[in-house]
Formats: sequence, C-alpha cells, structure tokens
Amino acid sequence: MAATVRLSASKQMALSLACEAFADSTQRFLAAPRLDVTNHPEMADAAIHFTVSGKQFDMPVVISPNAPSRAVYDATAIVRNRPRGRLDPAAGRPLMVVTNHVSSRLAATLIANRVPFLDTAGNVYLDEPEATVMITGRRAPRLKHTDLTSRSTTPKGLRVSFALATQPDLVEQPYRTIADASGVALNTVNLAVDDLVARRLVIKKKDRRMIADRQQFNKDWATLYPTGLRTKLASRRYTTNVGIDWWKSAPLQDFNARLGGECAAEALTHENKPVSVTIYAHGGAAPPLMAAARLRPDPHGEVEILESFWPERAEQRWDVPPGVVHPLLVYADLIASGDSRNHAVAQTIHERFLDR
Repeated sequence: MAATVRLSASKQMALSLACEAFADSTQRFLAAPRLDVTNHPEMADAAIHFTVSGKQFDMPVVISPNAPSRAVYDATAIVRNRPRGRLDPAAGRPLMVVTNHVSSRLAATLIANRVPFLDTAGNVYLDEPEATVMITGRRAPRLKHTDLTSRSTTPKGLRVSFALATQPDLVEQPYRTIADASGVALNTVNLAVDDLVARRLVIKKKDRRMIADRQQFNKDWATLYPTGLRTKLASRRYTTNVGIDWWKSAPLQDFNARLGGECAAEALTHENKPVSVTIYAHGGAAPPLMAAARLRPDPHGEVEILESFWPERAEQRWDVPPGVVHPLLVYADLIASGDSRNHAVAQTIHERFLDR
C-alpha cells in the first residue's frame, strides 16, 4: 500500500527547490516531488519523478538540507548493495541525496562512489538506465533557506504567491489589499513579498512592484505547491457508484466547490480523458456535496476533495469557466501527478492560459 510521508518544513523546502533548480540548470528536463514512497528503501524521505529526454522514472531520495554527511552514508550503503546488470531499471534504485548545496569536492566524492545527488543550485549527478545527467560547480544559492517563518515558500507564503499570480495587477496594490485577496495576515504579506523580492521573482521599478518573469513565477509556484501547500489542505478520498463523469451534471458552485486536476483539464482543453476527480471546496467535503455525488469514504478512491485555500471573493477576478479552479492550480496538479499523459495536457494549459 502506498505510504505518504510528512516532511519537515526544511525538507519540503529543499526538495521543492532542488526540483526547480534541476529544471533551471538542465533547461530541458523536469523533476517533480513525489511523497508516495512505495517500493523505495525504508530510509527514503520521498521520491523525485524525473522526465529526461522523453523517459520518466522515479528516484527515492534522502533529504539533508544543511548537513549531508548522514545522507551520504545511507545513500552510499544503498549503492554498494545495488544489483549489477539489472534487467528491470526500476529495481534497486539507489538513494539520491538532496541537499542545499553540493560543493565540487563533495560532488567528486559522491560521483566516485556512484551516489546520485541533486541540490538547490542545480548541481546533479544521475546515472540510471534511462538517462545520465551530471552538472557540478554551480555556486550555492545566495539566499539561505533557514528562516522558514519569513519565506514566500511557507504554506501561507504560497497563498500570497498564488494570489499575485492569479489576480491581475495585485502585486502593485498595497499590502492590505494583497492580504485581503490572499486570506492571510498583513504581516505575512509583508514578509512574503520581501522574500519574493529577495528571490528576484518580484522586482521594484520606480517604487512600483512587478513580477519579473511571469512564466518563471508560475513555474516556481507550481513546483513548490505539491509539498509546500497541498499537503496542508485536508485531502480526503472517496468513491462513487455513479461513474467518473458525475461532475458534469453536478452543481458544484452550489456547494462552493470547483473542479481541479484532470477533470478541470478536460473542461479547459477537451484533450483529456479523466480517470480521477479532484475537487477544491470551501469547507471541504460538506454533506450536501457528498450526497449529490453519492460519495463514500475510500482511501484509494478516484475522487479527492481538498480544502480551498483562497478566499471566495478572489474567484471573481479569475478569468475561468464556471466551476473550474484557476489554470495555474490545474497545471500544478497535473505536473505533480507524475503521469506523462497529464504532463502533455499540462503543457497545453500552460501555452493557452499561462504563457501570456
């Protein structure tokens, strides 16, 4: 049975930023955090789903944000016991070390011991049957990720970033307006926006704030969302006996709910055949919603309901069809799914709704 792990804030941060850095440093490949660690070594903290040259595979990871020594020891032990001449590429995957920074000297040691690694600067060593990637010598990120209470990457900080990304020109408004649109405290906005400026995702020109690169801003949020915020949304799974398409006739807006994930992608592009239903609802799985869809609890069910993390009033500023979450959230859920079919649809959504 799949086991979903709960990571500390520092480990979530390191994992998400390392995946983002991999995409930045390779300029063509993707990495997404996975918290389902089924069939991975017991000491694995999580996994990373890699997409390299059209091939996809998962690597179990051990995360040590600031002191990789123990992580190196555990990972080296796994590699030494790794079977040779594997016919099945998925068998015996070694532990990958994920940390804030791997120096050139440490990188040489890890490579000599055939220990894969990835850091938040984009340094990486990956030698698997599907792909070999090696990048070393990139400097440590200028921003230290130790004071997690004041970062835009905390759950509340990600709510602020989502509001800025999905509500036109909100970034220019006073902090109190941003707080109201994000559903967080005024001080949270102050700290989060300062951090976005420090990370150069938001810039100031003539006392006017603006998003430096909207595509990068969106991708940064989508990368951080699965481990940084989604795990806090009280996800519950259900099943129903009325078929996968029940949502097409359900009055979701009457339940303060909106479609996300695969069904939202189908509503937006008509290029997806959903096999699961994701719903974001203010107040979660309320009894009227469960009754309308004839839902019953099932930990492996095809219907997932999560708490909406934005104020209802924010939806009035979204340019989306009724009953569908913002395309940025759809994109983030599809990318995090690790399904190649969903990845293709996610790119379509990015091109049609976010690349502008």
